[in-house]
Amino acid sequence: MGEVLGPLREGTPRQTGPYEVLARLGAGGMGEVFLARDTSQDGIFVAVKTVRRDVAGDPAFRDRFRREIRVAGLVSSPHAAAPVGGDADAEVPWLATAYVPGPSLSQAVRRGGALPVATVRAVGAGVALALADLHAAGVLHRDLKPGNVMLSVDGPRLIDFGIARSNTATTMTATGVMVGTPAFMSPEHVAGARRVTAASDVFCLGSLLCYAATGEDPFGDGPLAAVLYRVSQAEADLERVPEELRELVSACLSLDPADRPTPERLAELLGADAGRRFPWPEGVRDHIGEYGTELAQLVASGGPLLEVAPVTGPVVTPAVPGLHSVPTLGPVSAPAAPAPRRRRGRILAAALALVVAAGGLGTYLLWPESEAKEPKAPPQAAPPAAPRIAGVDDRGLADASGVVPQNASQRPAGWKPWQAKLSAPAHGCSAGEKALVCRMTDGRYEALDPASGKRLWGAKVDSETPPESYMSERVVYFVARDSTRPTVHHGNVVLVTGRKLQVRDARTGAVRWEKPALGPQYMWDTRPLVGDGVVFAATEVADDFSSDQVALTAYSLADGKELWTKGLTNSVISNAERRAYEPVAYAKGIVYALSQGGLVAYDGKTGTLLGEADPAARECLDIKVLGGSGYCTSYDRTRNAKVQLHALDARTLAARASAPSPLTSVAPAAVGPTAVVTASGKEVAVLDPRTGRTLVSHPVKAAPAGLDQAVSSPLLAGDQVVYADFSSLYTVRLGADGKPAGLKVTPVPGAPGARAAEEYRVPGFGEVVSKQVRAPEVLPVGGIAYIVYDKGAVASVELPE
Repeated sequence: MGEVLGPLREGTPRQTGPYEVLARLGAGGMGEVFLARDTSQDGIFVAVKTVRRDVAGDPAFRDRFRREIRVAGLVSSPHAAAPVGGDADAEVPWLATAYVPGPSLSQAVRRGGALPVATVRAVGAGVALALADLHAAGVLHRDLKPGNVMLSVDGPRLIDFGIARSNTATTMTATGVMVGTPAFMSPEHVAGARRVTAASDVFCLGSLLCYAATGEDPFGDGPLAAVLYRVSQAEADLERVPEELRELVSACLSLDPADRPTPERLAELLGADAGRRFPWPEGVRDHIGEYGTELAQLVASGGPLLEVAPVTGPVVTPAVPGLHSVPTLGPVSAPAAPAPRRRRGRILAAALALVVAAGGLGTYLLWPESEAKEPKAPPQAAPPAAPRIAGVDDRGLADASGVVPQNASQRPAGWKPWQAKLSAPAHGCSAGEKALVCRMTDGRYEALDPASGKRLWGAKVDSETPPESYMSERVVYFVARDSTRPTVHHGNVVLVTGRKLQVRDARTGAVRWEKPALGPQYMWDTRPLVGDGVVFAATEVADDFSSDQVALTAYSLADGKELWTKGLTNSVISNAERRAYEPVAYAKGIVYALSQGGLVAYDGKTGTLLGEADPAARECLDIKVLGGSGYCTSYDRTRNAKVQLHALDARTLAARASAPSPLTSVAPAAVGPTAVVTASGKEVAVLDPRTGRTLVSHPVKAAPAGLDQAVSSPLLAGDQVVYADFSSLYTVRLGADGKPAGLKVTPVPGAPGARAAEEYRVPGFGEVVSKQVRAPEVLPVGGIAYIVYDKGAVASVELPE
């Protein structure tokens, strides 16, 4: 015992930021890494990297560490250890990431030898997908080696972005200074830090694959200068690499970076398949299981793992027993010095779940094909945690599919159900971990704290157009013209007001940067999009105010640098062609926009045109992206507004095989892998995407006579259909096959209830939007539903389990 978790030395701080330090995981040149527990969320464990005090006294180092925290915050990948916090200005600077209960690839190979080909393929595919996510966020890893790949029960996790940097940042290493680990460098590393590119990470991945498949470094050993020379010439010894992997590894180790495959292509070649159980050999499964076992024993001890000084007399049990005082998992129900019963029970349950998931106690519950060492079949292990989402609005995520994964770790610390009131009627909101932000009908913005509902900040209208007016085809709608819906993206809020695209701090509202942009062009549902470190917005071509020409422009989220711009319209737009020409969805590196000729798809990083909508789908105004397909709806206005659903290739927008006939005539609110959800003023229905058959239909609750209400657009929040009216939250749980259970009705405290309609039309002039009865919005994040009503009432409730 103790191979995994080390005891805390005397004098080690027991608290770092919001985390209780439990045990020592390791040390490096700059400091130590500890296992810690989130004191605000039971069962959440993190790895906290701290910096030595003598190093922390160097202001230049703090600047570098601050950059490391910022770069880590850009990373969002299910294949990398998620960053959860950091503070470069603390007395002892620290950075926390999700704890991965398992050994590193280096530890696993040293202990058990080379991995089977199937495992090498799966590990390589997982790391390649992690690199794809990093590169899409504008981040280079620059130190990809076996020690920075952790092995969890469901696959590898990339860690340690200590020398990673944003590819838009100024390099912080001098020319000629090498960064990385010599045996796992690329030729560009040897040439100098400024030469390192995304292709350099792929070269390092090739070396890692060679190591995993052979147990040896690809460039041999010997004097450092000799190793570096072989790296610089890409002279790798691949003789022992299995033949079925040799060509692929060789491609990664090409001397010319242009000849190396991209991470996305590499994942395809390796056969990435998230649907299969991870093919760990038994020895690695045992190794992973040991981590879960030690964690459970530590939690069972009721305190941190402490270093016990040697004694010459009788052994005295420490006041807070450590790991060594709990030699087996058997007596965990009766440890000495227990923590408070309810809280400790939840933590122990979470730790035991890790043991179960990781194969502790010798029973591999995630691999039922293995021979169990216990006679009784245990319950099936829980699936891996859902990915963390950047933010959600009425369409769901940036892909507009309406599918919103729910990850419990995104629940705000200290959250309790709350109610609040905005200062004006709400007119489009977005929510994330950091803030709930709403635009109001007068064009102002207000941000609320997701944990408490308290007001964080407000932003006034900055517009040349008088407030409360919006001209659209001879009808004046009384709503602020120049303010778009906000988009919350992690710690940022992106919006357009007064013809200025702004990126604001989600917690303070401070403007980080702004650029010229167009506000709502046709109606007021427009919003900027954010994906993989890039902001997409509608802009005016060449500042020609006499022209109606609209463009799509991409900016770096980090600093506002313009990356590319593409025209969406010609200079002349007839009234019949007026549309909201703007970005409408983003998924897997592709941004979709509405142009004068219909939907178009661009590469998000380069602006390369990938495809234009099939002619049959030319009338589609938006798109929902799911996997390799995009779904859009067109209306034949000449025949009673007939609806037609089109299935398009997500990359080229070419027509795909048509959906089952019942689906071709619906306008879906959400499109998931096992369910399509539709909504009307009369019912919300769940359809089978394979057959088009209606699985269940629930009528919308009618308002009492003389009163009005509306129903929100439904979303697929985790495994539930979620929507709300003016009194209640409605949820329908879906099974793994999409089969729906019954409707659950949860009253919403503070909901306004149905109300008498106001006169919102101004005869012969227009409409006052703030007086209309408009649908609420449901924004689900981390198992919490934020419900915003049209008059400004806001409620935060827990989604039913």
